[in-house]
Parts: sequence; C-alpha cells; structure tokens
Amino acid sequence: MYKGNSFGFVDRIVKKLVGMKIGILYIGIGKYLSLWDDFYKTSQKYLFPDAEKIYFVFTDSDDFFPESVVKLYQKDLGGRNNTLYRFKMFYEHRIALSQCDYLFFFNGDVIFKRTILSKELIPCESEGYLLALSWHIYQIKSPKKFPYDRNPNSLAYISYDEGVYYFQGGLNGGRTKEYLELAEQCMIAVDIDVEKNNIAAVADESYLNRYLLNKKIKIVDTIYGKPEKFFFPIHAKIIFRDKGTFFHSKGIEHVGFINYKPALLRFFIDLSKYLRYFRKKCLLFFHD
Repeated sequence: MYKGNSFGFVDRIVKKLVGMKIGILYIGIGKYLSLWDDFYKTSQKYLFPDAEKIYFVFTDSDDFFPESVVKLYQKDLGGRNNTLYRFKMFYEHRIALSQCDYLFFFNGDVIFKRTILSKELIPCESEGYLLALSWHIYQIKSPKKFPYDRNPNSLAYISYDEGVYYFQGGLNGGRTKEYLELAEQCMIAVDIDVEKNNIAAVADESYLNRYLLNKKIKIVDTIYGKPEKFFFPIHAKIIFRDKGTFFHSKGIEHVGFINYKPALLRFFIDLSKYLRYFRKKCLLFFHD
C-alpha cells in the first residue's frame, strides 16, 4: 500500500530519468527515521553521481520527503521483526522496485564519506549480478567461527564444514531481477521458519548468508561499510554510525552494546586485525 506517494508518482519519477536507474532502499521506521537526513544528504553528494537515483523509503512516518523519494508505508513490526522481515518488505513492493535497473539496500545508520561511482558496486554477469559486504575481520577468521545459523532445523542452516565468507546485512544489492529473486527466497525461508518457530540467530543476515552460500558474487570489504568505532580502514567510503551514540546525542532512548575497552587498546586491536587482513590480501595477490 502506497502512502504519501502513489504508484503513478513512481512512474512520473522514472519517466523523468535518463540512463541507468538505481533504486536506493532505506528503512526508516520509528526512531530510525531520525537518521534519514544525514543519509540522504551524504548520498546525494557522494553516491552514484554518474547514475540516476530513486530513493524508496519504507516508513511508518507521515513526514514529507523530497520529490526524488518514493515513500512506501510500512507498519512498525517491532524491534527485531523490522529486520527479520526486511526482504518481505522489499518483495511486497516488487512492481515499483522493478522499474529500476539495479537495487541497493543500505542500513539506516549509513553515511557516505567519499565518492562512489556506480562501477564500484554494480556486479557483472560473472558475479551473478549480486553484491554483498564482508568485513575484513571475518576474512581473517576460520569459517567455523562465523556466526552462521547452526540450527539444522532452520532454513538458514549452514554446517561447520561450509562457507568461505560471512556477509553483513548492512549493504547488499544487485541487478533488479536477481535481487528480487534473493528477496523472494529469503522471504519464503523466513516465513516457513517463523511458522515452525525456527527463527535464525541473526535474523535477515542469516538467511542472506544461506542464500549466497557457494554463489559467485561481487564482494566488497570494510571500505564500503566500516562501523564507526572501527579505526581501520582510514579511507572508508561508507560509515555505519554508532546508533547508541547518535540516539543518545538526540536524547532518544536506545539499548545496545557498549564497548568499554579504552580507545588506545581498541586502536591496536583494530590495527592488528587490519594488518593481518592486508597481509592475506597481498599473499593472495602475489599467489595469483
């Protein structure tokens, strides 16, 4: 159900655009909509300056948005469910989204720091027309230590003998056809598991990892999605803001993890991890 912007409005936006059209998917429900302004301003400045962007905002808010934004009403499902049913939200609006050539989802807490051209994120045929983010800290771990869902009764299940990468849920996308197929399959798996009370451990992220298991896709690292409290890489183009710090600064109540390690200790821990990752990349480069 469209609220604030009709389906005809989507058509009018698309018809005005020339060239490649990229849909930006953003979920701003409840207090998370307070992160939208910084996301939009930095996206307009740095993200895909070489392509036409259409923003699709899934929200329960009655606020008005800029003309380039399509507001899609989304009921607040409560806490974890707003994440668990993320792909269902997308798939239910597949007709509107299918008017774009590519779709990319970004976490609501994202801000963009440097220019990102479309070629940096758009996957090609040999990459299955799909993209996902894998932090460097997982690329120096054994897959046996990945937070995959280990419940064999869940459709997100991945055994200890499987997997090479662990994908974060904060950035993913691809060509519209392939991305909507991903959304549909993850949606179906979630619905079945919820019915059987076998919900995966890391909500939508677990189903994303299961779907992408053994698929050859475009993988980007922490440069395109660095948590704000990570020190490295210093040249990151996308930052995941610390929601606890942000909401506290706005006087908004938020319960989340607080890292009490001293900053200097966290710096050297992060440096060690990044150097290990960089060394691994160099060895792979010279091996090839």
